[in-house]
Amino acid sequence: MGLLNALNAANSGLRATESGLAVVSRNIANADTPGYTRKSLSQNTLTVGGASFGVESTSVQRSVNAFLQTQLRLETSQFNGLSVRQEFLGQIDQMFGEPGAANALDTLVNSFSQSLQQLAATPESFASRETVIADAATFAQQLRQLSSGVQAQRQNAEDLIADAVIDVNAALEQLSVINGQVAINELSDLRADILDERDKLIDQVAGLLEIKVHERDNGAVLITTASGNTLLDGQAAQLSFDRHGNVGAQSLYSTNPADRGVGTLSLVSPNGFSIDLLEQGILSDGRIGTLIELRDTTLVETQAQLDELAHSFALALSTKTVTGTAASAGLQTGLEVDTAGLQSGNPITLTYTTTPPGTPQTVSIIRVDDPTQLPLANTATADPNDTVIGVDFSAGIAAAAATIDAALGAGVTVSSPSGDILRFLDDGAAATTDIDALSVAVTATSLQDDGTQLPLFVDLGTSNQVYSASLDGSPQKLGFAGRISVNQAIAQDNELLVRYASSPQTPLGDTARPLDLIARLNEQAFTFDPASGIGQVQDPFDSTVIEFAQRVVSFQTGQADLSERELASQDIVVTALRERHEADIGVDVNSELSQLITLQNAFAANARIIQAIDEMMRLILQI
Repeated sequence: MGLLNALNAANSGLRATESGLAVVSRNIANADTPGYTRKSLSQNTLTVGGASFGVESTSVQRSVNAFLQTQLRLETSQFNGLSVRQEFLGQIDQMFGEPGAANALDTLVNSFSQSLQQLAATPESFASRETVIADAATFAQQLRQLSSGVQAQRQNAEDLIADAVIDVNAALEQLSVINGQVAINELSDLRADILDERDKLIDQVAGLLEIKVHERDNGAVLITTASGNTLLDGQAAQLSFDRHGNVGAQSLYSTNPADRGVGTLSLVSPNGFSIDLLEQGILSDGRIGTLIELRDTTLVETQAQLDELAHSFALALSTKTVTGTAASAGLQTGLEVDTAGLQSGNPITLTYTTTPPGTPQTVSIIRVDDPTQLPLANTATADPNDTVIGVDFSAGIAAAAATIDAALGAGVTVSSPSGDILRFLDDGAAATTDIDALSVAVTATSLQDDGTQLPLFVDLGTSNQVYSASLDGSPQKLGFAGRISVNQAIAQDNELLVRYASSPQTPLGDTARPLDLIARLNEQAFTFDPASGIGQVQDPFDSTVIEFAQRVVSFQTGQADLSERELASQDIVVTALRERHEADIGVDVNSELSQLITLQNAFAANARIIQAIDEMMRLILQI
């Protein structure tokens, strides 16, 4: 090799080692910088005429395993979703209290039941009657506080969604800028650092939304949602969220904007095209997807449990069941029932058999005086096997009878022979229909002279405070747990807990009403709405009010425990992937120092070669 070739080789070596020293120094300096990836220098051998005479640095490369990075983003998205879910469910579990604890919901229910039992043992005792009132008030207050807490959690979810949307939009805008920088700096040493910044922003978006990332040849990225909606392709799309304040039990999500009481999430493309992501149902994992699921499903279900509990307690104590009596007209036979006092929401239950096939059919006829709510769906009751008919009674009993008659069709004749009587007769000589059973569940409003039932709990949100599960307007049960209260007439005169008749007046030592109230809570079976999350649509939970209350508390505890286990399991997965990823991209300072020494020696060697060539050139020039 000639002196000039040797000089060129040494110079290229100096430049290469100088670049390598700069890269190693950056690695060491950023060893603890989050998101920094270990860099290395790509080099090519310089050749002329097939002979090598040095090296040149081409570009700075990052140490990134793309597959591992993708998996980590996916699992982190799921982890973030589980994390926020555990946070919310843990708070709800604390609100309900540990089963058996002094202020736990099940303890308050048991205390109320026990105070009724003490009342039955000593009905003449003023202290026993006052204890019932106090325990009932404490139970109602706890339901109101729990309902308020649940809605506060839903409002919190609404606010956190709005904050997360702002973060996603900011990150997408920055990524749009970085996409352009990557293309401009395709041959620059700065490109690797720009890609590090890009990956940190992508990680931020992936923590909030489940996304897919496609890297183009020039390093720019295409980002879509998991379902394929474009978030970034050159220009950034924007998420739009119309945050609502004052979220309450009636504030529910609906695809109809007029009925929607919470914010919806839309994706707006750069050209202005908008798609409602919630209406499409295409968000699931990630922080935003989980917050939406909590706001619109999990916490709504929790509210439904509280409302079902308040609903069952109120109706269990206040309902008067009126059974049908025999009736006939010519060859037609059947049953008739007095509907006096029937409130909006109260059901009339009819069972009849048609032959063939000879299978009994159950019909639930519910009073609904709001025509906008008609017709009712069969899901208006918890019974999966009944047919539901909503009937407007506001025009009088005769008009209601005609409506029911038309709805039932041939085989059953419905009429109102007098007063508030409804009569159901079979088809007489045709003998294809038999009327089997008929009853009315009336919400009693009287405190005396109407039976041993007692409207102990009322609805503070209604003008007359009667709770009858009315379906007029907004369903009365929705949010009832936030409005339930003790009937003040009873609170002011606790003798009404015993005296169910005024003439002759029930003696204070009488146990009939206290024993009846105990039986209604501890023995009478209810079919509970599966919308509460307890029981299935085709197999609803059928038990006593007290047992349902216990099931609600255990359900919330179980949900919190399950969420905690899922989070712990996902944490193991994410931790393992993160350790592998960090080992892959991280800087090993010891290795870098060894490399630094090697490069320093190479730099010194190349410098010595240049010095030697300089000395030889001087000698040659002196000849």
